[in-house]
Amino acid sequence: MRTIIIGNRAFARHVLSFCLDTGWNVVGTVMPADEMARQQANYTSVHDLISGVDCELIKTTDINDEETVSRIAALDPDVCLCAGWGQIIDEYVLELPERGFFGFHSSRLPEGRGGAPVNWSLIHGASDIWLSFFHYTPKVDAGAVVAQRSIPVESRDDVGTIFDTLAVAARDILDEVRPSLELDSVDATPQDMSAATYRPRRQPQDGLIDWTRSPSAQFDWVRAQTQPYPGAYTFYDGDRLRIWEGECVRVDNADGRSGEVLSITDKGGIDVVSGDGVFRIERLQLDRAPAQWADVYAVESGLTVGSRFGRHHAPPDWTYTGIRGPDGGLSFDTNLEVGEVGGMTLLCHVSERRDLEVSVTFDNKTLLEEAVTLDDTYEETVTYVGSTPGTYMIEVTYAVDNTQTDTRYLKVFVHE
Repeated sequence: MRTIIIGNRAFARHVLSFCLDTGWNVVGTVMPADEMARQQANYTSVHDLISGVDCELIKTTDINDEETVSRIAALDPDVCLCAGWGQIIDEYVLELPERGFFGFHSSRLPEGRGGAPVNWSLIHGASDIWLSFFHYTPKVDAGAVVAQRSIPVESRDDVGTIFDTLAVAARDILDEVRPSLELDSVDATPQDMSAATYRPRRQPQDGLIDWTRSPSAQFDWVRAQTQPYPGAYTFYDGDRLRIWEGECVRVDNADGRSGEVLSITDKGGIDVVSGDGVFRIERLQLDRAPAQWADVYAVESGLTVGSRFGRHHAPPDWTYTGIRGPDGGLSFDTNLEVGEVGGMTLLCHVSERRDLEVSVTFDNKTLLEEAVTLDDTYEETVTYVGSTPGTYMIEVTYAVDNTQTDTRYLKVFVHE
């Protein structure tokens, strides 16, 4: 069974390694090239795995381009296994393997389609995380499901350890489905669109810490975005601080303002008011500097009890744009019945006066066009409704000082 492994992260390396170790006939692997690889969080080279093995390495910035497609087709694959890719893969590529183009997604499909599924699950405090093995289609995570497994989330886990555990689950799934793949007799269950939900892609700037969150929510926020991702972050004295590790100290009865430093403990960390409780920062990193223990940073920076973290310390040129749920939170209205109204909150923070232009379209129809002069925060809720069943796309664009700076997308599933 001639197999090609496709992927853009360490997870794909685990899948490739397992298939090589267990006798799969891996004839090729497709990996990102150049800037696409450099910008990919958790990208890992596979050169050492295929050295001396009859396995062709195809490096590309566009899996749908003519050269890449030609090279994949020349390998005459029976099966393609995708362990993560940043593009929608076109149908003519998906039709290249004789027996099917399959992939993994880290959610219990049809729930949790879209980007950053593990990060979102940890942010929402999930007690377990699912891995789905499914048929690829040109739509986002929409193909029929072949197999699913769940793994527990422990308090000591973060996004890095979860990825490792999911890689073990992927090996188990591949063992399970291999016989049916070899016989070209895979059973799969179509997804129920009425149960589908979508999570939008995340960007590095989305790690901004909101010190009004509870300590437990802050703990999940930090561990969901720690290495190999860019990290949760806050500001102090004009510097951005990436928070890599922390813990809940007290869940209520905190006496102070959000983001205020209550204590600094030698070889412990920095205790900060978060919501109604206290969150301890244990390890952090300034931009362009090595990571360090939080208490060491406090001594070196002159941070004292009563100091306060927050975006009021951001440099003058800092701007944040993003989207939230209808109540300003992190849950989105992506599963609606016909005629049901959904909502989204648009958010922009600036450190100094800026001209902001915002536009929102739903199914290519304009919901909002607005231009404002902004001194601090822009927050606006828009509503949308699907009149017929189907999948709809919301597009939000932000332009700051007449320069387009950000575009966000949200898929909405409408059913009867």
